[in-house]
Amino acid sequence: MYGQFIMMLSTEAATKAIGTIIVPAVLISACAILLNGLILRYKAIEDLLRSLNQEWLNLKEINACTCNDNLNTERIYHLEHLISKLFVHHHILHDVLIYIYLSILIFVVDMLTIAVAASISIQWVSYLVLFIFILGVGILCWSLFLTCYEMRAAHEFIQIELQKSCHSCNPRRNYKMKV
Repeated sequence: MYGQFIMMLSTEAATKAIGTIIVPAVLISACAILLNGLILRYKAIEDLLRSLNQEWLNLKEINACTCNDNLNTERIYHLEHLISKLFVHHHILHDVLIYIYLSILIFVVDMLTIAVAASISIQWVSYLVLFIFILGVGILCWSLFLTCYEMRAAHEFIQIELQKSCHSCNPRRNYKMKV
């Protein structure tokens, strides 16, 4: 064809390339499902932060207008403590969401790299495909680890908020409530 080089893939090679591209696509779907739940949790923490902050502002206003009520002062201190703890949870979930979105981006890049690797026969491109895939899975694993950490910390937060210990927890982990 007038000196132009056109690479034609066999049916078997095209099928194998499509099958290989599907693996990151499945992980992208899994990430999307995970994101849906985490975004709901992120929004719930955000709403709780806003409501606690509004209560804190109202109590501060009441304390400023009246004499210092010991009960209000105690509640203000408790709210400040809860808000600072919730900010930690909010920040962890924020990082987790960013990591999962980054994983999705990496899996999309991996799919493109797989398509390029299928059309050219250079050995280092296959290693690049594997490296990109492992990088995406590693970042996704790290985000899941952070999610587990946040869930454990959330359980402890609820114990602090309610000022009660969970009797189902290991007795060594039960601690005296300090508020």
